[in-house]
Amino acid sequence: MGSTLLRGAVVVDGSGDPAVPGDVLITDDRIAAVARAGEIPVRRASQVSDLSGLTLMPGFIDVHAHSDNAPLLEDVDTSKTAQGVTTEINGNCGFTLAPVAPENVDGFLSLVRRIFPDHDWSWHGYAEFLDHAADAGLPTNFASLIGHNTLRIAAMGLEERPPSPTERTAMRRGLEEALAEGAVGLSTGLVYPPGVYSGTDEIVELAAALPSTAVYASHMRNEGQHLRRSIEETLEVAERAGVRCHLSHLKVADRRRWGAMDDVFQDLAPRRAGLPITQDVYPYTAASTMLTALLPPWMHAGGTRPLLERLRSAGCRDRVRAQVGDPTADFENYALAAGWENIVLAGSGTGRYDGASMAEIALGRGQDPVDCLADLLIEEELRATMIMHIMSEGDLRRALDDPRTMIGSDGLPRGNGGRPHPRGAGSFVRVLDVYVRRLAVMRLEEAVRRMTSLAAETFSLPGRGRIREGYAADLVAADMTTVEDRATYSEPTAGPRGIEHVWINGEPVVREGTPTCRRPGRVLRARH
Repeated sequence: MGSTLLRGAVVVDGSGDPAVPGDVLITDDRIAAVARAGEIPVRRASQVSDLSGLTLMPGFIDVHAHSDNAPLLEDVDTSKTAQGVTTEINGNCGFTLAPVAPENVDGFLSLVRRIFPDHDWSWHGYAEFLDHAADAGLPTNFASLIGHNTLRIAAMGLEERPPSPTERTAMRRGLEEALAEGAVGLSTGLVYPPGVYSGTDEIVELAAALPSTAVYASHMRNEGQHLRRSIEETLEVAERAGVRCHLSHLKVADRRRWGAMDDVFQDLAPRRAGLPITQDVYPYTAASTMLTALLPPWMHAGGTRPLLERLRSAGCRDRVRAQVGDPTADFENYALAAGWENIVLAGSGTGRYDGASMAEIALGRGQDPVDCLADLLIEEELRATMIMHIMSEGDLRRALDDPRTMIGSDGLPRGNGGRPHPRGAGSFVRVLDVYVRRLAVMRLEEAVRRMTSLAAETFSLPGRGRIREGYAADLVAADMTTVEDRATYSEPTAGPRGIEHVWINGEPVVREGTPTCRRPGRVLRARH
């Protein structure tokens, strides 16, 4: 690729230090030199790029991505590179696309088909999946946690019971194999099947297999009414297993509990002295997940076919109706926490109601919300997602105040159409646009540190996340006077303004604001 001299930019190096005018020399896939403006001789470069008026930053690291399938898409997904993201941490919320056990493939497909488009799921082991992804071509650098839900399905399907000793051994073996291949840690999704059926001891046993450089990241059992209890369980796992702890998409997901984020950080403060605790947020007040998450856990046992049978049962519907209307019900009760009027159908197979609230759909169909939900899931064969307007701006800003908070998009996998949450196309530019430029909630240098070096250090990705000699040439140049997040709930895939150039491993993936549709990403393996 030769050498390129980037001249004239204001450099924010990812450390949190003040921005300075500077020049950066890229040679092949590395940063060869960093110096004050004008100090790198032009003769050292085969080409020169004038970045006057722009701010040059390390490429952003999305610490909570669900782009596991991005390499498998025929068209290059540019939603992340367009916002300056050069590395994604996948495998979150307990979901990875491997390992897949042949004897439990139905359970695997039962879950992944609710959020991922159809692919050729022809691999079994984690290493085999990584090879498959790399051969297809990576739009961004690809790092991954290993998902507890996937490990559990491979060992025992979608059973609603504790694992046997043999099954526990199989789960641990799958985790250890993934760690040997460079997985950055273990993730749980304890609100989803089959993780919702697991006990704390099961998670502790798996987390204890993590080396000191790996992370235990959890989508906790409850993020609303029982948020503080769920955080306590997450910290118990980390303390008993002796591992680092990361709270995924930290939020107060219950309109009845707004303002509780202060209590959360008061709980965390005394624990941080003896336990490495970090967290990520996405900069929005709406959440998004599978529509099936509105159902109580017992409905999901056994997989797709039993769930569809229960959805058709009048008795099961009555039981669901009673539980979702019960404020004391001990599960993540999104219907009560958000209200049916604040739950919007985001994407479905037919697209008939995409963009309408569940209250509106039920009224139009002449049904109560539970019957409407059950019939919709049957008609869509469970393939539907939702957006829930469930959080407060005050709680979000309190989480952004903490210096250990990183940014994760939590965007659902691409390829399903519909009206997805705008966080998939807008999260990182929204931080720059809204929380740095407009509201001044964070200094630019601090926001960049959270989106780069802090993320690289937390997830053991050496040589990434800073503009420093010898580091990977993952870079983003933005016009901070015009940077604008244009993704909205009505136009959720609209690309941003102001991100002028992006390089991944020295190759341009955005040039003068236009994606190049290249695939220069690499599999990044943590060094444990």
